[in-house]
Amino acid sequence: MRNILFYIVCCCFIGCVSNVNVVSVRQIKDTNPIILRIGEDRTKIFSLKYPLSFEFKKNDKREIYYFESSYFAKHDKLCPGTGECWLKSENQNDNLTFSYKKFYGGVLFTIENNDTIQTHLYEYYKKMIKENKDTIHVSLKEFNNNFKYIIDNFFEGDSIYLHFHDHKRWIDVPLKVSFNDNPYNFSE
Repeated sequence: MRNILFYIVCCCFIGCVSNVNVVSVRQIKDTNPIILRIGEDRTKIFSLKYPLSFEFKKNDKREIYYFESSYFAKHDKLCPGTGECWLKSENQNDNLTFSYKKFYGGVLFTIENNDTIQTHLYEYYKKMIKENKDTIHVSLKEFNNNFKYIIDNFFEGDSIYLHFHDHKRWIDVPLKVSFNDNPYNFSE
């Protein structure tokens, strides 16, 4: 009887530690511009950098920090190897706190071989050639209003895995990235 009581006490008071809801993530609106970069041969736009921002917080007393992300493009012509995502904390400290902390960054798409996107962005290409510029900044609002086709057909539905660590184990948060005006909230 004593052994059974000891077993019940151990299960109730010691138990297991769960990784559910250890980190909360929410995508926030970004105000940084889209950056278009012309190719070295100056015959087309080489890349498009789309700004992304998130807020992270920890929901556990452990020391947890943001490590890196893995980005997965849903569109065949923008598959792994052509989408690169990076995030930096607003204060250069990747440790999470109990309140939300902003991380700014973006996704870099290599678009030089995508004729559809090249056609849609041709006016910006001509402007870069005329002004002899390597890059051009396009406001996020202007891009989202004028190029909804590109967003809906090439970017929307992409996924990102955010990798956090607590000095003992990984905490991975997979989420669907929103390029429209409806950012998502997630917990893991």
